[in-house]
Amino acid sequence: MKAEIILKLTELLQNKDVNAINAEVNEQINSYKSLISEEKLKEKPVEEETTELEQTEEQLSLILENRKMDTRIEELIVTFKDRRKAFKKKKEEEEKVNLISKKAILNEFVELVENEENIGAAFAKRKEIQERWRDIGNVPQSSFEGIQAEYSRLNDFFNYNINIYKEIQEHDLKRNYSLKNKIIFDLKELHNEKSIKTLQKSLNTLITDWDEIGPTFQEKWEELKENFWGNVNQLRDKIKAFYVVQSEKLNLNLELKKGLVLKAKEFSQLSLSSIKDWNSETEKVVSLQEEWKKIGPVAREKNKEIWEEFRAEFDLFFGKKNDYFKDLKKDSSKNLNLKKDIIAKAQEIKLSDDWKNTTIELKKLQENWKNIGHSGKGEQKYWAQFREACDFFFKNKKEYFANRGTIEADNLAKKKGVIEEITKVKLPDNSNEAIQKLKEFSTEFLEIGNVPFKEKDVVYNAYKAALDLQYDKLKLDRKQKTTLTYKSKLDGMVKKGNSITITKEKDFLKRKLNNLSTEIGQYENNIGFFGTSKGADKMIADIQKKIDRNKVEIETIKQKLKLISDVK
Repeated sequence: MKAEIILKLTELLQNKDVNAINAEVNEQINSYKSLISEEKLKEKPVEEETTELEQTEEQLSLILENRKMDTRIEELIVTFKDRRKAFKKKKEEEEKVNLISKKAILNEFVELVENEENIGAAFAKRKEIQERWRDIGNVPQSSFEGIQAEYSRLNDFFNYNINIYKEIQEHDLKRNYSLKNKIIFDLKELHNEKSIKTLQKSLNTLITDWDEIGPTFQEKWEELKENFWGNVNQLRDKIKAFYVVQSEKLNLNLELKKGLVLKAKEFSQLSLSSIKDWNSETEKVVSLQEEWKKIGPVAREKNKEIWEEFRAEFDLFFGKKNDYFKDLKKDSSKNLNLKKDIIAKAQEIKLSDDWKNTTIELKKLQENWKNIGHSGKGEQKYWAQFREACDFFFKNKKEYFANRGTIEADNLAKKKGVIEEITKVKLPDNSNEAIQKLKEFSTEFLEIGNVPFKEKDVVYNAYKAALDLQYDKLKLDRKQKTTLTYKSKLDGMVKKGNSITITKEKDFLKRKLNNLSTEIGQYENNIGFFGTSKGADKMIADIQKKIDRNKVEIETIKQKLKLISDVK
C-alpha cells in the first residue's frame, strides 16, 4: 500500500500546478496516516515483543523496507508542503498587485465622475473601466468588501451624474431657444439703422453670435431658421443697394489713385546723391502717401491691383534709398557687434534637442549674418565661431536621427532608472537637503534626451508621480511643490539651450490662462440662469466646483509664468 502511495505522490508531484493536485495529494496523505495508525494498533505489547536478535532475517528486511518507504513518503509530503507554501505566497503577492491595480482604477473612476462632461465619452470610459476591473484577478479577502463597495458607490454616483447632465442639457436647449429669439428681435431692430457701416458690422456680429449658440428644440428649429434668414437676407439687400449707389464714387476714387501712381513713378526714377536730397524727397513721398489715404476706397476687385502698383513705385524709391545708405555704412565695428550677438545666440541654442524650432532659428541667424555685411579684419575668425556652433547642432541632429531608435530607447531606460532611484531614495531628515536631493534627481531626469513618442507621456507621468510622492513626505504646500518641480523643469530647458521651447511654453500658458478666465465667466453666467427647481442647488454646486478648480489652476499658471520671467 505504501509503495502505491509513493508511486501516486511521485506521479502527482510531476504536475507543477499545486492547486490542481492539492485534493489528491491530501487524499494520499490521509491514506498514509491511516496506515500508520493501523500499524500502531497492530504492534505487540512491550512484554510480548521479541528482541531484534530473536527476529528472523526476513522480518528485519521487511522492517527496514517499511522504514525506507516511510522516509520516502515523508520526503514527498515535505516537498508538496513547500510547494504549497510557495504557491500561497505567490498568490498573496498577486492579490496585493491586483489590489493596487484596482485602487488605480478607482482613482480613474473618481476623475471620471467628477470631471467628464461629455456623456458619450463618459459612457465609453466607464465601459473601459468595467472591462479592466473584471479582467483583474482576486484581491486579498480582507480588502475585497471595502474596495468592491467603493467601486459600487462610484458606479451609482456615475449614474446619478449622468441624469444631472441630462437635466443641464434640457436647460441649455431652453436657454439657446431664448438666445436665438433675442437675435431675431435684434435683427428686426436693425432695419431702422441709418449707418450702412454700423448695419453691416452689427449684422455680421449677430450672424456670428447665431452660429455660436448651441442647439435648441428640433421641433422649433425650422421656424427659427426661416425667421432668422428672412431678416438677414432683407438687410443684405439693403446693404447691396447702398453699394450700388457708391459704385460711381468708387470709380472716381480709382481714377484719382491712378493719377497718384503716375506721380509716384516720377519719384521712383530719381537718382539722388546727398542725404539732404534723399530726406527732402522722402518728405514729398510721405505727403503723396497721405494724399492717397484721403481719397477713400475703390472697388474691392481693383483695390489690390492699384495698391500694388502704387506700393511698387515706393518700394523702388525706398529700395534705392536703402542702397544709398548701405553704401554709407562703413562702420565695421557695428557689424562686428551684431555678428557677436548672433554667435552668442547660436552658442546658446546649439545644445538644444528641439530639432525643428532650433533649425528654423539657426537658419534665420544665418540669413541675418548674410544681411549684416562685412565686419572688418576679424571676419573669418568670427565666421568660424558661428559656423562651429551651427555645425555642432546639425551634427548632433544628424546623429540623433541616424540613431534615433537606439538613442530614444537608451534615454527611456535612463529615465526609468532615475524614476526608480526617486522611488527608492531615503531622503535626509533636513528638509533643505532633501529638497536639494530631489532637485538633483529632476535635473538628471530632464537632462536626458527624447524618448519614443508613445512612451513620452507615460514616463513623464511616472516621473512626476514619483517626485510628487517624495515631495508629499516633506509636507510642502501646493505652491511650494509647484514652484520646485516647475523650476526644475525650466532649469533643464535652460541647461539644454531650449530657449525657443521656453518661449513656446510661455505662450501656451498665456493662452491657457485666457481660456480658463473665459470659462469662469461662462460658468458664472450659467449660474445666473438657474432657478429654484429641483436639483438646481446640486448643479450650481457642481459648477461652483469647476469655477474654484479653474481659479486654483489660474494661480498655478501665474506662478509658472513668474518663474519663466525670472529665468529669462
